[in-house]
Amino acid sequence: MNPYIAAAVAEMDKVPVSRLEYPGSWALDPASCRFLAAFVRALGATRILEFGSGFSTLMMAREIAAVQDNYLLSIDDSPRYSAMAKEAFDGSGCQARVEFRVAPLRPKFANSKLLLSYSLPEGLIGALGPFDLVLIDAPHHDYGREAVFYDVFQAVAPGGYIVLDDANREGMEKKYVRSWDAAYGQAIQPVLLEGIGNGLCVIEKFSDASPAAPPFADAVLTSLKTVRNLTRLLLRGEH
Repeated sequence: MNPYIAAAVAEMDKVPVSRLEYPGSWALDPASCRFLAAFVRALGATRILEFGSGFSTLMMAREIAAVQDNYLLSIDDSPRYSAMAKEAFDGSGCQARVEFRVAPLRPKFANSKLLLSYSLPEGLIGALGPFDLVLIDAPHHDYGREAVFYDVFQAVAPGGYIVLDDANREGMEKKYVRSWDAAYGQAIQPVLLEGIGNGLCVIEKFSDASPAAPPFADAVLTSLKTVRNLTRLLLRGEH
């Protein structure tokens, strides 16, 4: 196993998760939070990008707080979750440099597919990178997370990692990982950790690469699902 992943698995049970701080079922699973904290420590990460603000923000921020030039950018499509995460962080006393942003979901073409993606200023992520670690734990409501990987790939330093939560779900996250693996080939190496929380997929980036286009039928089917998800999103009235 990858030495950083192995070190995090070995040390994660030593990472405390306070019952007073942990907000409950809407947050990332406690075991996943422990792994993430231990993984940040094992990597010696200093710059982190997170999609899905929550308890994980505080857990990772604490690991980089003592490191010079630390920075964590936490992005969420939900103003509610972003505000809750910011309130918890502000009240924790943690001295890490953390920025919270709310970015609504918008349809865009990524790797020849119509996908839902975060509406962020053009070039923002690239300008703030390179990042050592990216966590994908959003968007919520199963609107799809596939676009996030394409959006952040070039902003991750070679030798950096992208971690996907809920990685045990066959019809969604496992499908996304297969799509990313087909698109980037030898430029990445996914490792599935089925027994941690709802599953974590830890993806190591070896080198920069442009994604290979998917089969036409896959692109069409994925795009139709995105139209369905966009309709659901609009009917919920959240954006």
